[in-house]
This record gives sequence, C-alpha cells and structure tokens, in this order.
Amino acid sequence: MAGDIYFNGSALTGQHDTYLNGVAMDNVYLDGVKIWTRHPYAIGTEIFTYSWGAGGNINNFISTYHATYPLAFASTPSYSQGSGSPDSTLGFTLADGFYVSYYNQDEYGTDSDGVGASNTGGTYNIWQGNTVTGLARTGGGGSLSITSSGNNGSSFKVTYSGQ
Repeated sequence: MAGDIYFNGSALTGQHDTYLNGVAMDNVYLDGVKIWTRHPYAIGTEIFTYSWGAGGNINNFISTYHATYPLAFASTPSYSQGSGSPDSTLGFTLADGFYVSYYNQDEYGTDSDGVGASNTGGTYNIWQGNTVTGLARTGGGGSLSITSSGNNGSSFKVTYSGQ
C-alpha cells in the first residue's frame, strides 16, 4: 500500500530533518524494515552538468565540481594518466543514489538516458586529448549507449535518484 508516512503530524518527505528526542534521523525502520530515508536532494534533481572541449584542461572537475558537490562522489577523482591538459584520463566514482543521466559526445551524438537511475554509483573515466574527448563507465554495472570518445567536446549530467 503506497502513501505518505506521518511523524508527529507531518508527512516525511525525505527532504526535511526529522527528529526523535532531539536527534536528527537519517532512516526510519518499522519492524526491521526501512520505511523512510532522509535525502540530501529531491529525487530527480539534476546535480550538475560538466562540459569540456578537446585540447583544454579538466582540472576544474576536481577543483570545482567535486569540491562543490561532494555528496555526489564516493571518493576524490584522480588522474590515471596526465594531469588535466591533453592526453589525460581522470577517473571518478559516483556515490550511491547518483547517476549519469545524459551524455553527449559531439562526434557521436547523445545518450539521453545515461546509464539509468537503477545503475547508481559506478566508476567512470573522462578522457581529454588534443582533438578528442570522452566519457565511459568502467565499473559498477550499466553502460553508455554511444561511443565513449570522439572528436571535439563532450558533456554529461549527474542526477540524484535516491536509490
């Protein structure tokens, strides 16, 4: 049976702090079954869009995006090759509940549903070259439906699913 859960006369939406004896709750269980979770964002919220061009630098993914949206990441992004300018590979892992909902590669088109809300978390690589860019899911299930890298620029969106 679907419906709202009420606590002290207020519907638990997942977006507001809920307190019991002055202590904020992250989860509510009933008979050992989780019936409510506090969410850091409304479900379906687009957290950020990241775009980069061939021949550029991708250091701002760490310094700006990871720093601004730390809840979206399971760990700090790091380079497996290079240091941000062309011929670099930057790996990152999204936290559970966050997923790539959209990916565009200028040469190969758009994957408009990313890897889907049921495939949250996961590990990815961003490629930065003199003439190419790209994104690929390298672990955690699911995959993008277009070629991972090609000429010109790329962009992707990260969305919160709460799953």
